[in-house]
Amino acid sequence: MTAPPSKELVEREKDFWESTDDAFLLARRVIRTSIGEFNRYTDVHDYYDPAGKVVLDYGCGNGDLTFELLERGAERVIGFDISESLVDEARARAAELGVADRAEFHVADAHDTGFDDATFDLVVGIAILHHLLLPEALLEIRRVLKPGGSAVFVEPLQHNPILRLGRALTPAGRTPDEHPLTQDDWDICRAVFPRFRHYERELLTLVFIPLNWILPQAGKRWLAQKLSKVDDRILDGREGVRKYARLTILVLE
Repeated sequence: MTAPPSKELVEREKDFWESTDDAFLLARRVIRTSIGEFNRYTDVHDYYDPAGKVVLDYGCGNGDLTFELLERGAERVIGFDISESLVDEARARAAELGVADRAEFHVADAHDTGFDDATFDLVVGIAILHHLLLPEALLEIRRVLKPGGSAVFVEPLQHNPILRLGRALTPAGRTPDEHPLTQDDWDICRAVFPRFRHYERELLTLVFIPLNWILPQAGKRWLAQKLSKVDDRILDGREGVRKYARLTILVLE
């Protein structure tokens, strides 16, 4: 019997994350330096409040987000990832931080987590959905959410030609199956979560990426602050332009 597509994808992703090499680490350093102070991934935290909630860290890695959620008042956080080594690291960190009674980590498939129905008040993920089969993942998220719960993710977008060029130049820093989201993926989100909303970040900043290799830190920070304000004005309400941003924040309800 042939394995379902999601199982094959998960195995490839697991193999990748358990065997990252020097080429991958170098490519990720290049990507981080290029984005630099323009990076607005942390804006995702403006779209949810974990205080007093049972939260699922969807694709937890080594637990960074889990510990931030606890600091922000989450009652309990359960994280999962396909990488056993990252989950082991997250468990060790929880013990060191003295939060093992409120932080729990599992090795699991994002398409079929194994958690009971209606378990979580909130689901949060950072750059995870673009590694998955989106329809299956969304149905699983809906299944484990309590009635009235919400899920919030930040993901990369596909459409901008500068981003496509950058990805073509750094293949070692990406998994074989990852697929930055498209405008069609917003429609898929809306089909599963009728109250779906999305918000975009980083547009003009993409043009100025080369400056992150030459400006001093203070200059990078000043430029990022100025351009981010312009980006927000441009992206606000302009549906035809928003798909060309680097990031999309998904609010699923």
